[in-house]
Amino acid sequence: METAQPRPVGFSREKAKKVLEKHDIDVLVASTPVNVFYTSGMPTLHVAPNPILYVLANQFPTLSMVRRDGEECAFAWIVYQSTDKWTWIEDITPTISPQQAMEEVCNKITAWGMSDKKIGLESLMPRYQSDCIRERFPEATIVDGDRAFLDMRLVKTEEELARIKKSTEIAEKAIMNVIDAAKDGITDNELLQVARRTIVDEGAEGWDHLTMGLGASDPEAPGVGYTVKRGEINRIDIGAVYKGYISDISRQFVVGEPPEGAMDHMDKLMKIQEYLEENIKPGVNTVQLNNDVKKFCKSLIKVGMVAITGHSIGLECEEAHLFSPMRTLDIEFEEGMVLDIEVWKSFKEFNLVGVEDCYRITGSGVERLSTLDKHIFIR
Repeated sequence: METAQPRPVGFSREKAKKVLEKHDIDVLVASTPVNVFYTSGMPTLHVAPNPILYVLANQFPTLSMVRRDGEECAFAWIVYQSTDKWTWIEDITPTISPQQAMEEVCNKITAWGMSDKKIGLESLMPRYQSDCIRERFPEATIVDGDRAFLDMRLVKTEEELARIKKSTEIAEKAIMNVIDAAKDGITDNELLQVARRTIVDEGAEGWDHLTMGLGASDPEAPGVGYTVKRGEINRIDIGAVYKGYISDISRQFVVGEPPEGAMDHMDKLMKIQEYLEENIKPGVNTVQLNNDVKKFCKSLIKVGMVAITGHSIGLECEEAHLFSPMRTLDIEFEEGMVLDIEVWKSFKEFNLVGVEDCYRITGSGVERLSTLDKHIFIR
């Protein structure tokens, strides 16, 4: 059966040209799975129909390069014979080892006339790869290419948005199935199994994260046999992966009566999230918004730290922290960006309790992509 010619999902040659011109980069080298996938379509992600290119990356690395004029090339394992089913790039060099792959990358840089130009590398590029390029081209200027990749990826195409929406829909279905299955005495392993089955049954390739905290257990390390207990707050936070794109939704539930003060606690956090919903618009500066929401938060909650984060989401759960307690990217919001807004605060012995939803930025504000009720679910 013939398949359609692969087309870029998020990558745009015209956008790449503008970004590389803005950052004054002559050739940008993609080496991490997400950026190789973004610039080539090759299934290099940790969740793929067959993640063999990810699994064998230490032996047979896949790389791609983008020239200042938008021209592309790629380098892939010689045994992988289906590149034409995944990538739109025609200039693909087969490779048989890490050393030979880098030799071919360097040969292409030379053939493109970039030996003494400005070469952008990822900060997470394996050292043997960056060392090879630095040693081969002492006359070149090597620069950090991370921001160039981020600038390409922050504003999503309609196809990227559709994939994030579908991923979110699947994650929400998994969350509700977990909540419906919850009962006194059920273990985290049993609930994780419900989540996994739902994600796959609903058409996702797999999951990016399955965060689950039962009572006071560590939500980042489920699967050790904790059980649901009546009257305790439980957290389920799921990221499904649909055609490479990730969701990130979190909800709380209680079997029986919720602890005293829990609903009021959640109401205040929801008001902070709603403040952000009302104030994020194209042209608004992230640093200014972060300062403003901190002031609003202090007017509601006088004691204790509230963790307020807005992170871009797409091929990675946290592509970049647009604003957060850890770091804030000093940019203006743009139409087409997709972000998660999450607000957390510790509550009694139950670790962090809060709310997390996914949004896209429209021409006049934000649209919530997630649809679940924000309140604590009562079973």
